[in-house]
Amino acid sequence: MKMRTPIFVITLLLTIFTACGKDSGGEPSIEMELIERTTEEPAKVRLFFKVDLGEENLFETLDQNDFEIYENNSLISTLESQARIQNQNGAYLFSSVLLLDLSGSVLNSTDLPRVKDAAVNFIETVMPTSFNSEYGSKEMAVFWFDGEENIHSLTPFTIDRDALIDSIRSIDTDISIDNSTNLNGAVVQGLSALESRLSQTSQDPQLSTAGAMLIFTDGTDQAGRVSSSTAESTVRGLSSQYSVFTIGLGSEIDENTLRKFGRDGFELAVNSFDLNQAFLDIADQVKSASGSFYVLEYCSPKRSGEHTIQLRANFADRSGRFSTDFNATGFTGGCVIN
Repeated sequence: MKMRTPIFVITLLLTIFTACGKDSGGEPSIEMELIERTTEEPAKVRLFFKVDLGEENLFETLDQNDFEIYENNSLISTLESQARIQNQNGAYLFSSVLLLDLSGSVLNSTDLPRVKDAAVNFIETVMPTSFNSEYGSKEMAVFWFDGEENIHSLTPFTIDRDALIDSIRSIDTDISIDNSTNLNGAVVQGLSALESRLSQTSQDPQLSTAGAMLIFTDGTDQAGRVSSSTAESTVRGLSSQYSVFTIGLGSEIDENTLRKFGRDGFELAVNSFDLNQAFLDIADQVKSASGSFYVLEYCSPKRSGEHTIQLRANFADRSGRFSTDFNATGFTGGCVIN
């Protein structure tokens, strides 16, 4: 059995040529960003990238015919290169964290049943069933926090939607013994758990990963274990592989802080009767985020030296592109995209 040895793996964030604003023809352009580029003998090139079609196209996705691959400004035949572009099962895993505030103000109020119902609806919207074609391409973990130093795991990362739902339904008023709220610490630890998971799953060279976290709270940080500036800087420091959303309930939240934590989306529920819609609105944004990542694999005809790839995307009257370089030293024939 011939082993395919990775030549190099380079993660490129925010420094790649990214299409935004207007293209050279003055038309609105598609925002594209390269997340990771790898090459693998005998001649495979793999690109993991993000495409933003704008809020007006929240649930639109591109197919292979919407892309063009150029090497050194020459169009590459998708048939001859065995090019494959996909954003679902097999090449890509999207990991989500649902982080729930279960401090005393939630557990000891009439809001708890509505919080649980809204969380269940969120899971049902984001996570595919076993009969869905996307099953296996998305996973989720549920954590909760109160005033204690560490967040608590309710359900580890799983693709099993029913297991996630059952864990939410199992929440009762006895789950916590600390009525305080360690919100800032929970944000930092939740993101750390998500980053650790992506680091773990990305050990598979055939699997690209991205993720999102939703934080729900009905108050502000009371424990004082971690500063809000530390939590904010942690969120700001995340790469575009990550999306962070927040939902605030009631009048005791710090809306400005939650908007900073939820850099990709924030929803305010004035009362618990608004919670379900708030969770569903964020669920739509998480689904859109998960569908914005793509994997391109193709067999390069180059056999030596440095070369430039340009990937172009076309959608309606819009276009976008990014470029990156690769080294074909050691490339030979026999490349197959499975």
